[in-house]
Amino acid sequence: MTALSPLAEHYLQLAKNPINDGDFAGADMRYSGEFETLEGELEKAASLHQTEAIDWQKIRDLSEALLRHHSKDLRAACWMTWALYQREGLAGLQAGLGLLHLLCGERWDELHPRKDRTRAAALAWLTPRLEKALAEDIPVAAQLPLFRSLAELLRGLETCLAQRLGEEAPLLLPLCRRLDEQINRASQGQSEPGMVGAAIAQVKQAAAQVINPSAPLDNERDAHKSLRALQDGARPLCAWWLKQKASDLRALRLSRTLLWLPIDGLPQANAEQITALRGLPADKLASFAERFAAGQYADLLVEVEASIARAPFWLDGQRLVWECLQELGAEAAMVEVEMQLALFLQRVPGLEELRYHDGASFADAETRAWIGASVMPHLQAPSAEPTVQVGAGGELPAWELALQAALPRLRKDGLKPAVQQLKQGMAQAQGGRARFFWQLALARLCSAAKKHELAKTQLESLDQTLQASGLGEWEPDLALEVLRLLHNCYELLPQNHAIRERKEEIHRRLCHLDLEVVLD
Repeated sequence: MTALSPLAEHYLQLAKNPINDGDFAGADMRYSGEFETLEGELEKAASLHQTEAIDWQKIRDLSEALLRHHSKDLRAACWMTWALYQREGLAGLQAGLGLLHLLCGERWDELHPRKDRTRAAALAWLTPRLEKALAEDIPVAAQLPLFRSLAELLRGLETCLAQRLGEEAPLLLPLCRRLDEQINRASQGQSEPGMVGAAIAQVKQAAAQVINPSAPLDNERDAHKSLRALQDGARPLCAWWLKQKASDLRALRLSRTLLWLPIDGLPQANAEQITALRGLPADKLASFAERFAAGQYADLLVEVEASIARAPFWLDGQRLVWECLQELGAEAAMVEVEMQLALFLQRVPGLEELRYHDGASFADAETRAWIGASVMPHLQAPSAEPTVQVGAGGELPAWELALQAALPRLRKDGLKPAVQQLKQGMAQAQGGRARFFWQLALARLCSAAKKHELAKTQLESLDQTLQASGLGEWEPDLALEVLRLLHNCYELLPQNHAIRERKEEIHRRLCHLDLEVVLD
C-alpha cells in the first residue's frame, strides 16, 4: 500500500476504532435526529425550490461524529467520502476510500445497515460521483503517487464488494480500468514528488497574505508591487485548481485576468514586426507536441498553463490549451479561453502579427486561423437571421427543415456527420433552384461550425451562379443573403491584403443592393 497522508491516516483510525468496548458497530441510527439532519442536507440537491447549496463541511462533520460515537454506518461512510472530496479534493477522496475499504473488507458483517440491498444502494449513490471525480480531465502525471493509491483502494474495494454483494455490487471495474490506463499513460513522464503538497503550501501562504493585507497604497510603485504579488500568489492557486480538474473555469479565468491586466499596448517592434522578446525554447515546444500526440491532454494543459503564466504574448500556447480542452470535451472551458483572448486582442489589436527576436511568430498560421474562426467572432455583433422561404401553407421548405435537424447533430457529433445528414436531402433535390437552396443550407452549416474557409468556397460558387445566370436581379433577397454571409466569412478569416480587397468589393455590392443592411 502506498504511504498515506495524515488525513487518510486520521480516517483509517476512525474506521478501526469501535463505538464502545465490545461493540464495534454501535446501534442503527437510521431514525435518529442526526441521521435525519444528514438526509435533509443532502436532499437540497434534489429540491426544486431550494436555493441554498449543500453544506459539505456540515455533512463531513455530522457523518464523522456519527461514525465515531454512534454507529458504523455504510451510508454515513459514503456520504462522508464524497464530503471529504468536496472539501479536500483528491486527498480527501483518498481518505474516504481508505475508510470504506477497511470497513467493507474487515468489518462487513458488523456494519449498519444489515440488509445487502440497502448497503448496495448506499454504494450505488457514491459510484457515479466517483466517476465524475476521476474523469479524464484530471492531470495524473503531476500527482502519480496519489493516483496509484486511489487505484489501489478502488481495486481492493471493487474486489471486496463483488465477493460480498455479487450481482448487486456497484459497477466499479470500468472506473478501475480507466484509472489504470490514465496512470500507465502518465507514467511515461513522471513529475517530481511533492508537487501537490508544495502547491497547497503556496496557496496557503498566498491566502495568508490576502487575509493579512499590507498598509494602504499611496503611490504607483507600491501599487505595481501589489499587483505583482497578486500575480505570484495566484499562480499556485490556479495550478492547484487545474490539478483537481484541468477544465476548471476559475483557474483559466483568474490566470488570464491577472496575466493581461497590466498590458494596454503592443510591445515595441521594428518595421518587420520583430520585437526583442524571446519565445519558448524549441525543446520545450517539441516536448509539448509529443505529449499532445500521446494523448496526455490534462497533464499537458497544466504544464502549458504554467508556461503561459510567464509568456503573455505566446498565442500559440493559448491555442494549445484550447485544443487540449477540445480533446477533453470541455466546451465551457474552451469558450472561456476564447472570450478571454478575444477581449485581450481587442485591447491590443495587431498582436498576432508580431514576431519574437528570432523571427518566430507570436501566432503561427494555424493559430491565426483559429483566432479568426473561434476567437474573434465573440466580438462580432449577432448577424441578421437569414431569409427563410415559406411555402403557401406556411410550412418550411425541405432544405430549411434539414438544416434545423442537422444543427443539433453538428453540436453533438461534429461537422462531417452533419454534412452527411444534409446531403441525404440534397440528393433528392429537383430543379436548379432547389439545388441552389440546398447548397446555401450547406454553406450555412459550415458557418455554424466556424469552418469559414469552407463556407467561403461554397458561397463564392453560389455568388458566381447568381451573377452568371442573372438570378440576382430577379431574386434580390437571395443575392443579398449570399453576399451578407460571404462578407461575414471574410470578416472572420485571417486578414491579408487579398482578403481585405475582396471584403471591400462585397461591401460595395451590399451597399448597392441594400444600404440598410450595411448600416445594421
